[in-house]
Amino acid sequence: MRKGLWFVLAALSLAAVARAADTNPNIGCGFGTRFFGDKDTKIPLILGATTNGTYTQTFGISSETAGCTAKGGWVKNEKKATVYAEVNLPRISKEMAQGGGEYLSAFAVLMGCQDQTAKQAFFKLTQQKYESIFTTASIDAPTMLRNLRTVMAADPKLATL
Repeated sequence: MRKGLWFVLAALSLAAVARAADTNPNIGCGFGTRFFGDKDTKIPLILGATTNGTYTQTFGISSETAGCTAKGGWVKNEKKATVYAEVNLPRISKEMAQGGGEYLSAFAVLMGCQDQTAKQAFFKLTQQKYESIFTTASIDAPTMLRNLRTVMAADPKLATL
């Protein structure tokens, strides 16, 4: 009975910390940030980074708690878009040239196109500006993303994404 009560109290405490946690840019997100990351001195930062490194950061990222949210935390859609582009670059390239497709649709969401209208504008833009986005045959994902962001910034429908 007592073990069950202690478990419930511990779970509630962790949940409260997860909701209140902020991200420290020096050590990322996780419970270590909440407990130790409020000071920018060496010892608390080391303790916070160590705590985050013991799976609390992984938990926070996968559950988007402990300050690890796509909106304001350490994990951002930019990172997700970069990883997605690196893994699927040939498919994205092909579908941009075609003006649509499954991989390009998922990529559009990562680039901020949440509704169908924005996706259609994204498809049209990437097809029209394909040569500006894929400047060489051996382009890497970060360069392609920089080119894409430049092209999107010049488009009135997609500039705010």
